[in-house]
Amino acid sequence: MDLSLFYLPTWRDGYGQTLTRYYDEMTESVSLADELGWTRAMTTEHHFHYYGGAVPNPAVILAAWARETQNIRLAPAVSLMQLRDPLKVAEDYALVDHLSGGRCDMGVAKGFVPHEFDAFNIDQSEVPDRIAEGLEICQKFWAGEPFEHSGKHFSFEKLEPWPPAVNGSLPIWNAASNSKESFVNAAERGYHLMMNHYPMSADAVTEKIGWYCENWEKAGRRTSDRKAMMAFMTYIADTEEQALDDAKAALQEHASAFGKVMRGQQWDTDWAGDISVLLHMCEDDDWRDVFRRRTLICTPEQAAERIQRYLDLGFTEISVVPRYAGITHEQAMTSVRRITDEVLPMLGLSTLAAE
Repeated sequence: MDLSLFYLPTWRDGYGQTLTRYYDEMTESVSLADELGWTRAMTTEHHFHYYGGAVPNPAVILAAWARETQNIRLAPAVSLMQLRDPLKVAEDYALVDHLSGGRCDMGVAKGFVPHEFDAFNIDQSEVPDRIAEGLEICQKFWAGEPFEHSGKHFSFEKLEPWPPAVNGSLPIWNAASNSKESFVNAAERGYHLMMNHYPMSADAVTEKIGWYCENWEKAGRRTSDRKAMMAFMTYIADTEEQALDDAKAALQEHASAFGKVMRGQQWDTDWAGDISVLLHMCEDDDWRDVFRRRTLICTPEQAAERIQRYLDLGFTEISVVPRYAGITHEQAMTSVRRITDEVLPMLGLSTLAAE
């Protein structure tokens, strides 16, 4: 099992620190994960909103993390490359790859925030084609051989890729959540899979990882080469009651912001939302259901039990989201340490086994 640290960087006035300090705290968390032997550190790309918008270009902060770490792999989770010129994307991540000594991965997804596509004048119906064509350009660029391109969305004359990737390629992760097509496409192309649990039910997760694994095998690939990551909102405490008390408001705000930007309500500043946000995600009539079925907001013992369940489904990597909305830096660092020191041994693992 691999362990990764995942930041969807949500910062706004009212969280008790400056945005500049927030960047420093993220870097401190990544450095800790590196010291503890975690496999990967990731951050998302979002624009023009406090939901994730603190990092509009993951390559920039990954380059900073590259200089503060030694072993941990670094990745955008995801790069919204459909909003960008793929040649610039290829250059950015090739540079991160060199600054990190060949530790850079690539992550892509369709995206879901209407105002981002509107601002960059991108038709969402074009996104799958733009990603496929963009990745084709990136992969040729990273390989280092001169090439030209004439496609549906991008065209250019022969150029020399500079700089190429350290080893001629970057591992590609595909974030998928809804359509079966996304899971099938990722498997057929040989991309690793990223999923985020809290927006979907446990039954949905089981079905969707099944689509991916089945089509990976159909494509003639070895099971040992398949990688699938599940991300969990995380808060580790001594008791479940304490974990829920401490993290309830933060998860509610995070989920509320997610829903607002997805529905085009980015100007709604009712940060806290209400309990209906959590009840909407429940599989019964108790808001605690969201925490118990879809998160690692719990005790170390409960976390180990839940992680094992997903390893049994075929996931190879657990991605920890330790900070969201009002969760503090100190609380996030504590969760990272407790996952390492308490949860992994219950699974019969250590950070050395997780590398």
